[in-house]
Amino acid sequence: MQYFRSSQLYTRLIDTVPTTLPWSSSDPSVKGDPRKSVKWIDGLRGIASFLVVLTHLARAWDYDLFSPRDDENATPRILQWPILRIPWQGRIGVTIFAFLTGYVCALKPLKLSRAGDTTGAFVTIAKSAFRRPPRLIFPATIALVISWIVAQFGGFIVANRSDCWWCRYAAPDLEDSFWKELIRLPKNFLSTWTTGYMAYDDHQWALLPLLLSSMLVYITLSATMFVKSGYRVLIYIGMMLYFHQDAAKNTETFQLQAVYGMLLSDFSYNKTLKAWIEDHPRGRKMLTIPLTVVGLLIASYPGEHPEWAGWSRFMLKTGHYIFPPEVNLGKRYTALAIDLIILAIFFSPSAKDFLSNRLLLWLGKQSFAVYLIHGTMLRVVLCWMLYGVSGQPWEGPEALTDDQRDWIPLRSPWVVGISIPVWIGLVYLLAALWTGYVDSFCASLTQKLERAMFVADEKTPLPLPATSIPMQTT
Repeated sequence: MQYFRSSQLYTRLIDTVPTTLPWSSSDPSVKGDPRKSVKWIDGLRGIASFLVVLTHLARAWDYDLFSPRDDENATPRILQWPILRIPWQGRIGVTIFAFLTGYVCALKPLKLSRAGDTTGAFVTIAKSAFRRPPRLIFPATIALVISWIVAQFGGFIVANRSDCWWCRYAAPDLEDSFWKELIRLPKNFLSTWTTGYMAYDDHQWALLPLLLSSMLVYITLSATMFVKSGYRVLIYIGMMLYFHQDAAKNTETFQLQAVYGMLLSDFSYNKTLKAWIEDHPRGRKMLTIPLTVVGLLIASYPGEHPEWAGWSRFMLKTGHYIFPPEVNLGKRYTALAIDLIILAIFFSPSAKDFLSNRLLLWLGKQSFAVYLIHGTMLRVVLCWMLYGVSGQPWEGPEALTDDQRDWIPLRSPWVVGISIPVWIGLVYLLAALWTGYVDSFCASLTQKLERAMFVADEKTPLPLPATSIPMQTT
C-alpha cells in the first residue's frame, strides 16, 4: 500500500490494493466518509457478474427467453414474464459495471476537492489514470493467452460441433497453420484494445469501452476540479443529456452510466441530502419503492420480438418518442432502468445493508475474474459436460458454423440439471484462485511499473515561473 503526502494530508490511493478489482472500491476508516459504507457497491458488482453468467447460459441454450414468448401465438412461460425475465435476457451486468466505474473512480478526487485539497485530488486522478490501463490490460491479456492455448489443443472443437448456435458462433475456428495462429495472437491483443474484437473470447469486447469510460471520468474531474458543487452537478446533467441524444453505439451503456456514477458519487458527500435520507424513513420508502418497481418493469423490455406481447409492444411504440431514432431500444431501456434502480438503492440504507452481506461481497470480489474466465469455461468445460469431450460422432466434414447439418445433440435433462450448477461452482472456484494469485500478480506488476516510471515525490511544491511585475514608484 502506498501513501502520498500532499498539503499535510495523507491520501489513500484506492487503486493500489493488490487484491481489489480494477473497478473496485476501498473501505478506508475515515469518519464521515461515504467510502466507509461503500461495500454495497461490491455487492452490486457481485450481482452484476452473476447476471452476466446467467445471461450467457440463456443465450446459449434457451434463447427464446429473450423474447416475451416462444412465438407470436404461444403462451408466455413464467420466466418470460415482466421482471422475472430480467436475469436471463442480458444487458444488465455490463451497464452496472459502467456505472460502478464512474462512481468509484470519482469518490476519492471528489472528497479531496470538497475538502479544498485540489493538489491531492489532481495527484489521485493522475495516479489512478496511470494505473487503470495496466490493471485492465494485464489480466485480460493473460486470459487471452490462456484461451489461445486452449484453442491450439482443440479445446473448442466440441463447442464448434454442438447444437448450441451461440457456442458455435463464439468459439474460435483455428487457422490452417500454427504460424498463422502465432500471428493471430498479437493481432487479437491489438484489436481487443482498438476495436473491441477478440476472436478467442468475445466477452472482452466491453473492456475497451470500460477503459475509455474511466478516462472520461478522470478528464471530467480534472476539468471541473475548481467548479462549485452545484454547477458541477449541472455539468453532469448536461453531459447526460448529450449522451442521451447521441445515437452512437453503446453510448447509453458506457458514457452515460459513467457520468451518472459521478453524479451519485458527488451526491454521496452532500450533507443535506444525507441528513434527509436519515431523518425521513417514510419519505425514503415513498420514493424508493416506485423507483424500484418502475425500474424493474422498464428493465423487462425484451431484447427480441417486443411486438409479440401487449406490454412490450406499448414500450416499443413509446420508445420512439423518448429516445433518439435508430438506437437500440433494449439497451436504452436497460440504461434508464438501471439508473432508476440504483437511485432507489442510493436512497435506501436497508438496500445497501442487503448488498453488503458477506455472500454478495465475496461474489463482488471475484467479479472481474468471473467476467474474464467464464466465456472460455462455458465453451470448453461446460460444453464437454453437456456434449462429451471428444466432439464425436459428428456427421460431415468440418465446416463453417452456419452450415445446416446434424450437430451433436444436448445430453439428457438430468445431465444438464446437474452440470450447470457444478460448472457455476467451478467457475467461482477458479475465479477465487484468479483473484488471489493472477490479479495480485498483475497489481504487483502495475506497482513496479509505477515505481520505475514515476518521478520521486516532491517534498515541497515546485516554484511557479517568474512573471514580470511592474515596479511601483513612490
